[in-house]
Amino acid sequence: MKSRILLTSTAALLAVGVVSAQAVGPDVIVGDIVGTANYAAVGGTDAFSFGTTSCNVGTAGLLWVASTNQHPVIAQNLYRIKGGRFEQVGMSWLKHGFTALAQSLCNPCQNPGTGSILGVNCSDPYSASLNGGQGAGPRNEVNAASGYFKYPIGTNYPSGTTSSITRRLQVLSSDLDPVLNAGAVYLAEAQYVTPDDAAAGNKNNNASNRSATFATTATPGDFTGSLTGTTARQQTAVERWAQLDAAVTLTNYDIPNDGRFIVAKRSQALGDGYTRYFYAVHNLTSDRSAKAFTVNFGGSTNVRALYFNDADYHSGEPYDGTDWAPTVTGSSVSWSTADCAVNPNANAIRWSTCYSFEFESDTAPVTATITPFKPAVNALACPPQPPIPSLGGYGAQNVAYDFVPNVSAAGLLGPTTDDSSVNVGLGFNFSFWGTTYTQMVLSSNGYMAPPGQNGTSYTNVAIPTAGTPNGLIAGYWDDLNPGAGGSGQIRYQTVGVAPNRRFVAHYNGVYMYGTTQPENFQLILDEGTNAITFTYVSTTQGGSSATRGIENLGGTAGVQLAFNQAGTVVAGTSVRFAPIPPAVIPPSADLSWIGTGTTGSTLTIQVVSKPSLPLLLVVDTSAGPFVLPSNLGTLNIGLSAAALPLADGLGVFGPVDPNAKTDCICGTYTIVLSVPAGLTGLVAYSQGIVMDSTAPNGVFHITTPVAFTFN
Repeated sequence: MKSRILLTSTAALLAVGVVSAQAVGPDVIVGDIVGTANYAAVGGTDAFSFGTTSCNVGTAGLLWVASTNQHPVIAQNLYRIKGGRFEQVGMSWLKHGFTALAQSLCNPCQNPGTGSILGVNCSDPYSASLNGGQGAGPRNEVNAASGYFKYPIGTNYPSGTTSSITRRLQVLSSDLDPVLNAGAVYLAEAQYVTPDDAAAGNKNNNASNRSATFATTATPGDFTGSLTGTTARQQTAVERWAQLDAAVTLTNYDIPNDGRFIVAKRSQALGDGYTRYFYAVHNLTSDRSAKAFTVNFGGSTNVRALYFNDADYHSGEPYDGTDWAPTVTGSSVSWSTADCAVNPNANAIRWSTCYSFEFESDTAPVTATITPFKPAVNALACPPQPPIPSLGGYGAQNVAYDFVPNVSAAGLLGPTTDDSSVNVGLGFNFSFWGTTYTQMVLSSNGYMAPPGQNGTSYTNVAIPTAGTPNGLIAGYWDDLNPGAGGSGQIRYQTVGVAPNRRFVAHYNGVYMYGTTQPENFQLILDEGTNAITFTYVSTTQGGSSATRGIENLGGTAGVQLAFNQAGTVVAGTSVRFAPIPPAVIPPSADLSWIGTGTTGSTLTIQVVSKPSLPLLLVVDTSAGPFVLPSNLGTLNIGLSAAALPLADGLGVFGPVDPNAKTDCICGTYTIVLSVPAGLTGLVAYSQGIVMDSTAPNGVFHITTPVAFTFN
């Protein structure tokens, strides 16, 4: 079914440099565009990049987790205003975020204590050279409406760097030449897209712009770029155009359950009965995109001087760059590309791009419409499901030296002999990897662990490990001996006032076993934030035979700082582990099982998927859970290879979609399996799907769990 967007209302603009009222939830914006990098031109095309500083102006921390799809991606664009036209002349691939700092460009930062979260009011700078790195990801793997993107990135394009302009912000040299572009104004634009910002409904303020200029160099076709003025925060370049030219009007249109288009219109009387009309159609965040733009006159008209300009994809993006074909009738003029069902990679107006349309007519337009490229998701075929929270993990970050005084004098005495431990009360509830504790086992060997764990282990190993002890808080796990003559003591104390109390264990000059070499450090647990801090006062061994890090109770996940690495412990430093808030992995498909369920028969598994999904199905013989990689949470998967030879070690079947992924349909896909003998009485649970062919290490999405009993 086709749908059209009727453009009727004019949108108001945000003032340059103004940050809007604080949004609920995480809300990332571009607080500043600063610094440029210039790269050598190749074959009439030049390349640049701009630095960006992001700000979280929301009320909750913004996830910034490397090696997952729970971090921002950064797009860069360049626009030119010339002769009454606004045109996109350049675009980049995407920088993927990896670590968030805690600076205060926009507002005083509430430091979350981890690089995996951009804290409330905090800012994070990325230099022009970082944003211009050639390991960038393609735009086609990103859904700007939901913030979802495929991870690992870039599986749809050729690897390797081919030239100085590959994957960077590319601009034709002819679009920058001052001889050909006298009086032109250039606007650099940057936009952030990230899942939790989109889920909070804050995706439409993530672009900002700043004026740019370009100068010639001694090399023909090669230019240097620089930024001027100040950054117009939370404002796209096309909105800035309306501020620079009073003849420009704007219309916003938000597609339900999708994203936003911004349409600029400019008219100029020509004095011969005709008026020149110019439209710029900017797709800010719509995943459905646009395949046609139509201007209706409401009656007979004459049209002449048609003009069209689109964005130039490059570096292996799969999109077809064929110009839109114009169609003129007695009462309308339109431009269009191919239908999604005919060519999924047709030249649609996709997110963070702007297409320009111009004509002259002797009658004023009455309405303008946009026709979406992708159809709306069929609510009956793909019923919406509530999001399922996943278990978060921990991020580690170096912090300012955090030493708690007087514990060695006023604290209670901890373990006093070699390879010993004591149970200690924390004085408050402390959540560690999803479980709340009021006590811990305090070991003489430099670690804490939950009650019931071995507190006497003197042989440290790398973590995580299934071997005991588990649930480790290993500040300096080594063979320490507080019972040696002349050795220091281990004391512990709860300090502070609720709800901000701290439990501190101080190993004050405790000898390494068989030596007189002391180690002096503190293990600190914080009430409320549930953060863990290791503070190193002084060291002799420097960590050369120690394990430092934390591990969950099952020994299946952990964050290791170092294992037997000399020089990794530095006196006068602290490192903090902060919980990463649970991410939300949206459901992506409904499942149904069809078959008799008897051994030796065939079993059909149907997957009803939303657009772009799925590729592989995962099932399990138990209720789970299974811990997903990279802090993505838990998922029940895995008919074992022994139970079902068609599955691999994690029970992944596939491919579900024999025609590979398509963005154009919401479809039903099936897998037909032969049920092997020996499964009598077995119950299998289908619990999730994998988003790419690199399973079982691919990207997981939750599905509606379905159980099937084999008779």
